[in-house]
Amino acid sequence: MTYTKKCIPGISLFLMFCLSAICVIIVLPSVFANTESDLTEQRAAALKKELVLTPQEKSWLQDHPKIKIAGPRSFPPFHYYEKDGALKGMSADYIRIVLKSLGVEAEIQKDLPWPEVLKRAQSREIDLISCAAITSDREAYLSFSHPYLSFPLVIISRKEAPFIGGLDDLYGKKIAVIKRISTYAWLQRDQIDILPYFVNSPLQSLEAVSFGQADAAIENLAAASYLIQKNGLSNLKIAAPTPYGNYNLHMAVRKDWPQLVGIINKALDAMPPEQHTVIRNRWLSVRYEYGIQTADVIKWVLLAVSIAILILAVILIWNRRLQREIAQRVQAEEEREKLIVELQDAVDNINTLTGLLPICAKCKKIRDDKGYWNQIETYIEKHSEALFSHSVCPECSEILYGETKWFKKRRAEGKI
Repeated sequence: MTYTKKCIPGISLFLMFCLSAICVIIVLPSVFANTESDLTEQRAAALKKELVLTPQEKSWLQDHPKIKIAGPRSFPPFHYYEKDGALKGMSADYIRIVLKSLGVEAEIQKDLPWPEVLKRAQSREIDLISCAAITSDREAYLSFSHPYLSFPLVIISRKEAPFIGGLDDLYGKKIAVIKRISTYAWLQRDQIDILPYFVNSPLQSLEAVSFGQADAAIENLAAASYLIQKNGLSNLKIAAPTPYGNYNLHMAVRKDWPQLVGIINKALDAMPPEQHTVIRNRWLSVRYEYGIQTADVIKWVLLAVSIAILILAVILIWNRRLQREIAQRVQAEEEREKLIVELQDAVDNINTLTGLLPICAKCKKIRDDKGYWNQIETYIEKHSEALFSHSVCPECSEILYGETKWFKKRRAEGKI
């Protein structure tokens, strides 16, 4: 006797689904994590080849192998921290590439409020601020690199707000500002009489305007666009430009380290324009692919195959379910049609008597539509659901049996 092994389709589809899901879970994080790290290494290596340092600068770097770095806690897309403490943003990309090209380790001071960052920089507990604007008070204890990020400052208001054409229209209005940032210092310098509504981050300033807690805010165009889009603040608009020109961001170094400022300027100047474009586009909606490695191709192929298997499994499961539903519907339709036919046959077989019936006045036979004469009970049984049982009425009993002895006896006894 031979046995045939049968494959159960449901189990095979389930296994295919699980396999593809596992592939996606394993491959997807490593693809993005490794790609970002690899690109940073590649860009740093390319910059190192272009960077020309003096023996004195190389010696200084050897004497300072670790640099304490900090920056704004929440200033996307330039500098901010994820929930897990990871440093993100355009300035973070610049810092990683520049310091790796210099062979210096970054000791990041995480998640500090901006006033605390400035305080520690002033006391030289922090060596470098990754992005900062120049103000007169900061120049007393910080030296600034060339500007490496530059975007125009604009006034943000609600779409339904009264017209704002410039700084003059801000007089007497409540403006969302962050303490100890350059824009607030500039407003005070220019004697723009506003009602300050203090917040802790650019996002909070935009939310204050969006929710009606403030009339307007002044932000650089890149940060405002990024935060409005990411956080769905669709009731905000760019109301007007400001006379402050572009908002320039620099790397700020403690005042007693002028050598580091010169080295950073050389690194920034050595960066090719394409590299600046890559970093900006990465955070301002346009993505740019830099280099394609064999390992990356394999990972992306595995990811694509895994997703394809996952989609195929879903389609197969859905198709099988759809086939079952179609079969059930076809069977139900066939049963319905059969029932309709049976009901129609039953209706056709229902006999009814209507109209005039020709009946013999003497023998009481009925003539059918073909001209034949039938006994009345035969005709009625044929054309209706009625059945007959024969008996004799009292009058006919007298006529038929009135002279018989048994009839007379039963009549005398009162039984008839």
